[in-house]
Amino acid sequence: MSTLDVTRDHLVFVASGPTKLVVLDAAGSEQIVAFQFGGDCLTLPREGLHAYRLVAIRSASLLVFEAGPFRALERQAPILNELMARCTLAALQRTRANLVAMGRRSATERVASFLLSMREIEQVTQSDGRLLTLEMTRQEIADCLGLTVETVSRQFSKLRAMGLIATPSRTQVRLSDPAQLAAQAGAFAPAA
Repeated sequence: MSTLDVTRDHLVFVASGPTKLVVLDAAGSEQIVAFQFGGDCLTLPREGLHAYRLVAIRSASLLVFEAGPFRALERQAPILNELMARCTLAALQRTRANLVAMGRRSATERVASFLLSMREIEQVTQSDGRLLTLEMTRQEIADCLGLTVETVSRQFSKLRAMGLIATPSRTQVRLSDPAQLAAQAGAFAPAA
């Protein structure tokens, strides 16, 4: 992606591929705010108190629009307004779920919540809604959840030992018992 004018807001449609939205502090350290996948859209705000960047985890295709002119188009094409409203509501829901997970939750609850949120995103592409392909590293998961990578690894081991997940490969996680995983997350049980 070419360099964007950081003094302006941008709208981004992730056409394909996994990405992460990061915020940079003055020292250049990054905090992962959210993961975005094909079909997601988001606002990339202009630099202010923080600098936001959208970073591809693997190969990704993006459509980037300067927000001002795009919003003018929305007035002319109401379907764009409807699409942006759907994207905004989906982003708000994910943000709320992340805030709940980051609240006073234990490490186990955070990891279980993360896996359930990934299930929500991926279940459209996975036939049984139980096999997840995690495009991000354990370190990226840890950064997003405010945990250490060691803690995330221990929680994956704990959930495996409880029979709630299986990890057929480094990037795949099978949710063996989504209802019990939801109980570990402190959430309402999802559909099996």
